[in-house]
Amino acid sequence: MVEFHTFEDVLDFAILQEKAAQQFYTKLSGEVLDADVQLFYRTLAEEEGVHEKKLRQLKRYPYELAEPDVEMLKDSGYLDAMPVAADISLVEAVRYAIKKERSARMLYRTLSQMTNRKELVELFAELAAEEAAHAEYFRTEYKDLLAEPT
Repeated sequence: MVEFHTFEDVLDFAILQEKAAQQFYTKLSGEVLDADVQLFYRTLAEEEGVHEKKLRQLKRYPYELAEPDVEMLKDSGYLDAMPVAADISLVEAVRYAIKKERSARMLYRTLSQMTNRKELVELFAELAAEEAAHAEYFRTEYKDLLAEPT
């Protein structure tokens, strides 16, 4: 179990998750055959890299932030979105991606509640919206994969 004692601990965890997402989407881009889907996964990996960079920039500045509420983070489901097996199928990967993106959105919503600083609230809201858009894409992809004849 991951333990958080400071806001920086939470940022470190979020950064690690963004890095894991980059690797995950890069791996998926190499496993699908459709060029458009490959491009989409590479684009997602790049977007997660941008998220990582934004989070890293927060660590450079002292902010007056509330200490993390570990129970609130647990309730977000984000702590469940940990790395997956290397031999994951495409259907399983898409299902996992839905969970990861939903959980990331919840994490950023939780982080936005930990500050009153407008620029941080806006940043976390932006990250949450981007993760929600990713999750919506994956929900559609998942439905399509389940509808395909085997």
